[in-house]
This record gives sequence, structure tokens and C-alpha cells, in this order.
Amino acid sequence: MTRLLSLLMMLTATMITVHAETVEIGAEDDWYPYSGVVDGKPRGFAEDIVQAAFNAVGVDVKYKSLPYARCMAETRAGTLLGCFDAARNSLLEANYLWHAQPLYNARINIYARVTSRDVGLTVKSLEGRVVGVTNNYEYGEAFDTDRQIIRDVSNQDVQGFRKLLLGRVEYMVAYAKVANYLFESYKSEFQGRFKVVGTTGEPGLYLAFSRQYPSAERFVGLFNEGLETIHKDGRYAALEAKWH
Repeated sequence: MTRLLSLLMMLTATMITVHAETVEIGAEDDWYPYSGVVDGKPRGFAEDIVQAAFNAVGVDVKYKSLPYARCMAETRAGTLLGCFDAARNSLLEANYLWHAQPLYNARINIYARVTSRDVGLTVKSLEGRVVGVTNNYEYGEAFDTDRQIIRDVSNQDVQGFRKLLLGRVEYMVAYAKVANYLFESYKSEFQGRFKVVGTTGEPGLYLAFSRQYPSAERFVGLFNEGLETIHKDGRYAALEAKWH
């Protein structure tokens, strides 16, 4: 009887493995520690959250690492089921499907050269000023919808900080943890050269789901279930501790 039960359990596990669904998700390739390519593989806090949430409901995840702008474009077209990390706002709302609670929240800072005397800047403070941004990134509802800000667009955050260093832009907006990682990675170039002079907000970051992908609404429902599960069973807290 024990042997029979063992065989049945092995067979069940095999069947689950064979019939498990696999989805392809777009992952930002240059936004570590949230999402990036490290040693040739997708790595980051968001990758771990999305994988854990889908795995909790029996769905396997395969990541496609690519620039954020292309990731969101492919998702909108239905080539990919979803893309992260998107700061949900009114400009994106109708173009994608959204899960209920964010993957996480992240602070966005306004940076200036270290010689700046500015303090306590807000989105309104940036109106009429030349501000470095990264292509297609979101920086919170107030910033994203303010057309009085003069945006200087780069393909990567590191390029924007280099422009700030050279005085080609007055300010740079960037997510705090990403900026800190860049400052450490480019220590000889950036260390001690910038200061935080304000913030644009602390929005929730999401996995944006395609409206065109087959059965996308079902996958949103599964992801909601999985994300709730890992919050309740402690796996989310463990990931937070890992990436703190």
C-alpha cells in the first residue's frame, strides 16, 4: 500500500509538471535591483515576486529581457502576456490590464549636481526646467501628466546622470534604489557627484498585462490569487528581506 501511494504521488507530480502552463513575461533589462540582466540572466526583486506569485497557482514563467519601451510595446500588441515594472497612471490605464495590489512601491528622487543649493523640490518645482528622464519610464501621476516640464530623454538612467554631470540637464529623476545601484556600479565616475533635492512620489509598480493576449483576463485573476497567497504565507516577506 505504501509503495502504491508513493507511485500515485509520483504520477500526480509528473502529470502536474506535464500540464503546467508556461507564460512569457517581458522583464526590464536595465533596472536593477528591481529588474535587470545579471551574468546573462534576468534577475531582480520583480522577477522573484512575479515568479513566486505565478508558481503559487501552478503557472511557470519564462522571462524575455528587453528595454522597457519595447517590452511595453510588445505587451500592448499582444506578443507578450505582460511587462514589468510599470508605474500605473492615467496615461497607461486604458491600454493594459492590471492586477489588484502593486508588486511593490518605490520612491522617485529628483537629483541635482552636488553643488546645488536646491532643497525640497516637488513636481511643480520642475516646470519650465530641463529634466533628464529615461525613455517611456513613468515617474508618478503628477510628473507624468505635467506638460510644463521640459523632458530630455535618454535610453538609460546612466546616460541621464552623465548629462546631469555635464550640465546638459538641470535635474535627473530616477528611482532611488536604481540610482544607488548605479552610483555604486560607476563609483569612479559618479561617487559624491550628485545629491537628492526632492521627490516626485512613491508610486506602486505593476506587471502590466496585455489586453490583446489570449486569456489575459484569466491570467490576471490567477496572478491576483498568487500574489495574495505569497503575501499571506510569508514568501513575499522573505523576498523583501532578500532584496532589502
